[in-house]
Amino acid sequence: MAAEDLQEELFCPICLEYFQDPVSIECGHNFCRRCLRHSSEEGGGSFPCPECRQPSSTAALRPNWALARLAERARHRQQQGHRAPETCGLCDRHGEPLRLFCEDDQRPVCLVCRESQEHQDHSLAPVDEAFESYREKLLKTQRSLMAKMEKVTYLQDSEMKNAAEWKDKMNNQQLRVSAQFAKLHHLLDEEEQLFLQRLSEEEKETKKKHAENTLRLNRMIASLKKLMLEVEKKSQSSTLELLQNPKDLLTRSENQDVNYSVEVLQVKTECHVPMMKEMLKRFQVAISLAEDTAHPKLVFSQEGRCVRNGTPASSWPVFSSAWNYFTARRNPQQTPQSVKRFQHLPSVLGKNIFTSGKHYWEVENQSSLVIAVGVCREDILGIVGNSEISPDVGIWAICWSSTCYWPLTGNPVISTSLEPAVQRVGVFLDYEAGDISFYNAVDGVHIHTFSCSFVSHLQPFFWLSPLASLILPPVTGGK
Repeated sequence: MAAEDLQEELFCPICLEYFQDPVSIECGHNFCRRCLRHSSEEGGGSFPCPECRQPSSTAALRPNWALARLAERARHRQQQGHRAPETCGLCDRHGEPLRLFCEDDQRPVCLVCRESQEHQDHSLAPVDEAFESYREKLLKTQRSLMAKMEKVTYLQDSEMKNAAEWKDKMNNQQLRVSAQFAKLHHLLDEEEQLFLQRLSEEEKETKKKHAENTLRLNRMIASLKKLMLEVEKKSQSSTLELLQNPKDLLTRSENQDVNYSVEVLQVKTECHVPMMKEMLKRFQVAISLAEDTAHPKLVFSQEGRCVRNGTPASSWPVFSSAWNYFTARRNPQQTPQSVKRFQHLPSVLGKNIFTSGKHYWEVENQSSLVIAVGVCREDILGIVGNSEISPDVGIWAICWSSTCYWPLTGNPVISTSLEPAVQRVGVFLDYEAGDISFYNAVDGVHIHTFSCSFVSHLQPFFWLSPLASLILPPVTGGK
């Protein structure tokens, strides 16, 4: 048997202290004589055993000298330095020593409390046992908390180290970003200078060619003036002088070279800014067609993303009078508020309404026929009279086919060739800057820009020539 178990056998079950003058009763259990006397006073000569409840008599009490000696030795060892059970004070209700611990109420109680109705069904243990048990549990909990503290401290150190490493990474990334953009700025500066140099060279060549053409025309004019003077002088001379070889003058006049055609001067060097296509994509928005604003001849498909002009091709005027086709006629009896859709202009608006910010969308020409794309004021459906499509009436758009384009400015048409052929055009609106720009959506090459101050809500604008069709490609990035 362990030493602790042997020591427990030396405690009186009643007072829970070392036996003092221990006696044995008929059932074999041992108690302090004083404790047994107090317990059996009410029963007279016969009393139940405090532990097993078997009846016994005071006459059967027998001193247990061996147990007394062992208890005395154990008490003496405790007094020599071993820890004795601590006294927990007195019970507030009964004034008795607090020798028991109630597990249910989690507090020390006295022996009288044990017999009370309040603690009848409670689990009770000696104070020293509860002390040792809970002390061991607390020590175990303390070790567990220390282990947790060590873990949390390690995690805190790891977090601090992680934050320091992240800060270093962030600083390095910021330096890399600054370095890369500085390099990009340098490359863009070089590209800018290269394009400006190309433009300068093209300008020199064009000016030289223009000067040569001007010199040629001046020589032709001088030669014609000389011949005109000779013819005038010859025609006013006398008969004999006039008939002196008049055929030579006539032949020279007929053979005078006036074969010359004016070549329209165009800028051939394209403005191709690197990464323009990627930068435009950052502002890409999904455009939806407002079918309720469309001209009756426009037909929609692919969930409203594709639109086609069903007007017969015979209604398309010849190129010289094509400008008249860009005319919106409105019944004078109608008010702008009553106009719900385009009646004469084969056009449709986008549902999107822009009042600020930067926005980019793309339009694909499926038919290679002439279409017009851009933006307009949202009240454009109430356009009055025979106004031409132009910024003056609140429409900023370019007319465009696969081979050429021209801005709709209200002036006579001067088309610009698109080489190579452009199938998809990007529209970029910078509301605050007052710019609406058009780009080749394939490589980001700039086509045209309108500049003005927008003072109203804007909507996407689309116009289609007969049998022409366009589609709004799905958005692949951006907002």
